[in-house]
Amino acid sequence: MGSLAILVAAAAVGFALSHWLRLPVIPLLILLGFGLSRAGLAAEQEGLNTLLALGLAFLVYSAGIELNPRRFRGKADAVLWTAAVQFGVLALAGFGLAVLLGFERLPALYLGAAMATSSTFVVIRQMQQRPGALRAYGGFAIGVLLAQDLAIIVVIVTLGAIEGGGVALAKSLGALTFLGGLAFAGQRWGFPWILKRARLEDEALLLILLGVLFVFAGMAHGLGLPYVVGAFFAGFSLSSFPVNGVARSLLTSLNSFFLAIFFIALGALVEVPGPGVALKAGAFVLLVLLLTPPIVTLFAEWKGGLSSRNAITSGLLLAQASEFSLVLGLFAVHLEVIPHEIMTIITITAVATMAISPLLASDRVARRLLALHPLRRRLPTGTNLRDHILMLGLGSDGMWAVKPLLNAGEQVVVVDHDPVVIEHLESVGVPCIRGDSTDEKVLSRAGFAQARLVLVSLPNVHEALRVLRYNRPDDTPVVVRVFEEEHGHQIEEHGGIAVLNSHAAAEAFMDWFREVMGTGAAPRG
Repeated sequence: MGSLAILVAAAAVGFALSHWLRLPVIPLLILLGFGLSRAGLAAEQEGLNTLLALGLAFLVYSAGIELNPRRFRGKADAVLWTAAVQFGVLALAGFGLAVLLGFERLPALYLGAAMATSSTFVVIRQMQQRPGALRAYGGFAIGVLLAQDLAIIVVIVTLGAIEGGGVALAKSLGALTFLGGLAFAGQRWGFPWILKRARLEDEALLLILLGVLFVFAGMAHGLGLPYVVGAFFAGFSLSSFPVNGVARSLLTSLNSFFLAIFFIALGALVEVPGPGVALKAGAFVLLVLLLTPPIVTLFAEWKGGLSSRNAITSGLLLAQASEFSLVLGLFAVHLEVIPHEIMTIITITAVATMAISPLLASDRVARRLLALHPLRRRLPTGTNLRDHILMLGLGSDGMWAVKPLLNAGEQVVVVDHDPVVIEHLESVGVPCIRGDSTDEKVLSRAGFAQARLVLVSLPNVHEALRVLRYNRPDDTPVVVRVFEEEHGHQIEEHGGIAVLNSHAAAEAFMDWFREVMGTGAAPRG
């Protein structure tokens, strides 16, 4: 009990430091757990394993709640391509690296599989903390995670049953199919029906949610499957809208608690390896961090239609080993098919990549990598833009301002990072640049300082504020479309002109434009 109290106190410290230092909480929790272990204040090995298992089950369950297949409707082709290529390339690269480092083929196979998937929980938590992330690239990332989770579950069940022969393998895959089918039925018809017709208090709903976890975990155990597989399907069965919203709100506190317990216990279980094991683990950490982003970026942009920056951010977010890597490793240790050294490498890789990827997946890193993107389009050399109107971010409804300005004979240049938007603008002959509207180099090429008017239609107010900090003549108006009055006040405090989205009508804008800019240009008919 005393050890648990110390872990809970350390968790409180971790959350406080995360808020104070504005750092991701997961790396801090892992470091605190490691520090407690080195100081001799953590629980015994058996107690830590119990806490790790309990936390892992709940986190897989809570992550499964977010994996609603409807979120990536229309992106199935891109999702399956990305998930398959990432899984295959990382697994083969991990297997090859393990063989190169001297491991036998069966342990190398487990190591390769452990590198093949990303952490559903870590990625979803990062997206929940980023305004607009779910809308920008969340559907794509969630689809990739769901496909990978299903693939690694099949791998875990297959590797666990394959030594028993064809009959044992068929039974295990049949049990997996039954459990998955039950979860799908609950997700599609069962729980939405119950929520719609049952008028229950929050306490009763919370008991039902926890009961679903225990029932599925118990069924998995009874069918000879790892309990974590049951926890995953339990979460998936609750992933439909609006069931997932109710579950998310009721489980928030428990989610934070088990998050802290899991990552502190995980940090405490990390042993200080010898030089040889540390170098091998470092090689696998680099493998995951360096291979995942380019693969995901390529397919997110090529197949998924994401903008370059969103594709890069998706790749950085997915650059970590999964919680299922630990499940696979523990399962292999239980079957006595891998040495302890392999489990140590899997644990260190998972811990390190889970701690590093939230730090890498920042706007600053994404913008710097965007500058290296080989497919970015640039203005032709020698372009001399002056006294033009610059539109930053067009999106799906930005033509409300561009069309009347073009009809009035104005020179308009648009900057947007969406390849679909750029393709459309080029087809209608509108000068445009594909790039990040907050990138100083892009703004310079677009003639930001020479523009007579700047229109900002970006989805995130923080991006608009970054544009306002860029050097420009004091008399150049910067009009920013905002969605909330509070954001309008922020824009005005930084010298911009805020226009509420509900007021962004073309006729009213052109009346303002003619009055303020002193143009009497009549629309061309």
